[in-house]
Amino acid sequence: MDEWPHGPFNTRGRDIVNAKGEVVTWAGVNWPMSGETMVPEGLEWASADAILDMVASVGWNFIRMGYAIQMIDEIYEHNENGISLQQTMINALGQPNGTKVTNAILSHNPSWKRNTTRFEIWSDIARRAATRGIFIHPDVHVSKAQWCCSHTDGNAWFDDTSFPSQNWLRGLRHVAVWAADHPNIVSMSLRNELRESWNVTDLYYNWETLVGNMSAGADAIHAANPDLLITWSGMQYDEDLSALTTGKNLLTAPCYKCTAIRDAYRREPVYFNLGSHPWADKIVWELHLYPMSEDLDTGTCRMIEAGLYRNGFNALGMEPPAACDVTGDCPPAQRLTPVILSEFGHAQDDSLYGDLVQSCLREYTLKHNVSWMMWSLAGSYRLRSGVQGMPDTWGLTNFDWSGWSWEGVEGYWKPWVQAMNTTSKS
Repeated sequence: MDEWPHGPFNTRGRDIVNAKGEVVTWAGVNWPMSGETMVPEGLEWASADAILDMVASVGWNFIRMGYAIQMIDEIYEHNENGISLQQTMINALGQPNGTKVTNAILSHNPSWKRNTTRFEIWSDIARRAATRGIFIHPDVHVSKAQWCCSHTDGNAWFDDTSFPSQNWLRGLRHVAVWAADHPNIVSMSLRNELRESWNVTDLYYNWETLVGNMSAGADAIHAANPDLLITWSGMQYDEDLSALTTGKNLLTAPCYKCTAIRDAYRREPVYFNLGSHPWADKIVWELHLYPMSEDLDTGTCRMIEAGLYRNGFNALGMEPPAACDVTGDCPPAQRLTPVILSEFGHAQDDSLYGDLVQSCLREYTLKHNVSWMMWSLAGSYRLRSGVQGMPDTWGLTNFDWSGWSWEGVEGYWKPWVQAMNTTSKS
């Protein structure tokens, strides 16, 4: 408690608070490490220190790092020995390019060796981030390491073809124990962007199954490391938490594309009561929003606000926005709970200034003090969707991670971060 970050953290009503009782506000970025190499992107182009310095220069104090459960599975498959840096690169990229990328990573990060493991690299990054006052948030992005997300990638729903639930629970426990050695890891996620599986059609994609599995995940994390906050994502690519924040009957609550429960009205109602769990003061709801959402109206700020309120931000205790009169679907939350916007994004160019969704989200986060993490830091990927060396125009960095991809970072992102009055190291 005496030293930053003054943990452990808890929730108090709508706020996240440190051990001193001070409200904590985050603004951050997503740094992907859930691709086939399972090592943070960009390290073959720049040192971990240089990348962290770029993040810190804008004022971001939080990095959401997506990882793959496969990384933990392979530890158990190899008798507790993690896969080495060189081997993971060769496995994913092939011998010639894997060796080349390994050499490049080591040239920029000379304290690592060819046999340094993936968790050792992650640990080193977490320690370096702590010296800069940056929180690291482990995010279960996928089970099988690959680009995310789709209905057919095998990672969609519990016990999908590449998503064995027991391995997921084991992975959560492993990362929760590992996190205890890093004071700046005060939180971790349960699962990223759950969605209907189109591979396996009898998995019961609905509120009841979500609550059963996510509660088991929260139990696993809390038993392994009771100090951690736990971020709980929603249905339909993490857009909807409405049944949980409002306390509706899980059998009859509306849910986009959910498996029908035909006899729901003849069964005893099932409710989720957060307060009945030992981790009640550790849960933080997380939601995402992108313009390409197929089921949400992102055409005006008024409708965006009504959708956000209905889908979970009502848990912050705000008044229903004006467009609720139009939608007629804005019930209040039963319990005040922190809610963060852990993913949203747009191409990093001048069109960002005029983009409706981005402008609405900026205003929304400032008005309601909503912590957020933009997607993403990575201006290129060593492997994505089968393509090696793929650029990403939605990434903050340029292709070779030598600087920002867009000169507007200083004029767009930095003022937003400063206006958030984020929690700094003290």
